[in-house]
Amino acid sequence: MDLHAKSFSWAARFLLPEARRDAAQLYAFARLADDLADEEALGQWAERMGQLQALESNVLNPGAGSELGHQVGKMLCSKMVSAEVIRNFMDCLIQDASPRCIQTTEELLRFAYGAAGTVGQMMCPILGTANKGQPYATALGVAMQLTNIARDVVEDAARGRCYIPAQWGVRAETLRAPKNPAQAIQSFAAIQKLLYLADDFYAYSQQGLVYIPSGNRRAIRVAAALYRGIGQKILTGGAGRYWLGRTSLGRLEKIRLILACYAGADQFPSAAVRDVVGHDLKHLALVPGFPANV
Repeated sequence: MDLHAKSFSWAARFLLPEARRDAAQLYAFARLADDLADEEALGQWAERMGQLQALESNVLNPGAGSELGHQVGKMLCSKMVSAEVIRNFMDCLIQDASPRCIQTTEELLRFAYGAAGTVGQMMCPILGTANKGQPYATALGVAMQLTNIARDVVEDAARGRCYIPAQWGVRAETLRAPKNPAQAIQSFAAIQKLLYLADDFYAYSQQGLVYIPSGNRRAIRVAAALYRGIGQKILTGGAGRYWLGRTSLGRLEKIRLILACYAGADQFPSAAVRDVVGHDLKHLALVPGFPANV
């Protein structure tokens, strides 16, 4: 999960000190939970699931267990983060710890909400964001998770996971290793669709920047630009480049994106959220905090 680590460290530099400290705690918690769900090197499945459940209990009931869980739990409690949001995040990771193949766009978006939209919701009070900003923070988390999925198709497939919906018409084994140029083009079309979907959520999320206090606003703009920059590089590289190795941004590419944020350049789609996404979101009206009323 290098994308998380590098993008977080670059964006966190632009946060105010208190927000930077609390965001670092939240990041450490989310990273540990994610690693316990993903990394077989950390132990057998049953052992890791036990640790995940213990971590959840510790965060929801700070005072016992690990120091990290205790500190994060205290911090989230002080920020009045809903226990339901924390449970949604942890439940998603526990469900994701086994091999899986996403079947529908709705299932994909529900996963993206649980894995990262919830983190956006937890970040809101850390940033001092008004309640009206919650749907936009959720959307930004979803956009970032979709970018992650697009970048890590091969790595996820090796773990027995395929997050590109089966209803999109591409088989998991073809996504992992296309056997000929025609398969590569077909598979890359699905990755493109995923990134176009992410762009809609990025575009929606940017409408909520106004609800973030000015001292922390640029950090979120930078984080969004760096994450989206990965997707744009994937699109530029095309099918001929994708399966040669994971896409990442170089230092100069990151600096250019950050300077564009300082210049106030609009790096996101100017159009409103497209009809297809609005249709998908209608199925998610019952998901807490999800921007289903776009």
